[in-house]
Amino acid sequence: MQNNMKIRLSVDNFYDNISKNKQKIKIDPKLLSKSLGYDENIINEFPDEINMGLSCGNPINHLKIKEGQSLIDLGCGAGMDIFITKMKNPKVGMLYGLDRLDSMLEKAKKVRDNKKFDNIEFIKGELINIPLVDGSVDRVISNCVINLEPDKQKVYDEIYRILKEDGMFVISDIILKKDLPLEWKNSSRMHCT
Repeated sequence: MQNNMKIRLSVDNFYDNISKNKQKIKIDPKLLSKSLGYDENIINEFPDEINMGLSCGNPINHLKIKEGQSLIDLGCGAGMDIFITKMKNPKVGMLYGLDRLDSMLEKAKKVRDNKKFDNIEFIKGELINIPLVDGSVDRVISNCVINLEPDKQKVYDEIYRILKEDGMFVISDIILKKDLPLEWKNSSRMHCT
């Protein structure tokens, strides 16, 4: 358990530094988004600061959401996938963005308020303890975040708990085909990728 807390702290520090521009990634975020199938016109509607190049896929391309349905984005960061969902589906129900970092949530709230989006709420919380009631959302998305949490089974248990009976979960994430070498497993830098 202590090691899990250490990993979470390392991940938080890494992404907080990216959010605060203290650390840069080595790729053009717009090129990455385009390569993942994001609509360039929609991406250009938002400030560059919400597209930090942290995606490893595009769950929205596989998302089927109807008018009035609710959704939560686990590890929403600065809210890019939430905003794109809203723009592509303006009549959706409540959209929630969940993140542990205040710096990410502040960016997301600023864009939400500037764009005057309604029915979008950003909440602070953890993947292993999602602050929503049982069976409360129709859709769950996550983009390159679950791999950062050491207790993955607890994340999937939480997703199952909050989804409605006919709900859907769309994930884009990194998976392993074989075990990592021990020195990589113990590397704090590897916990952040």
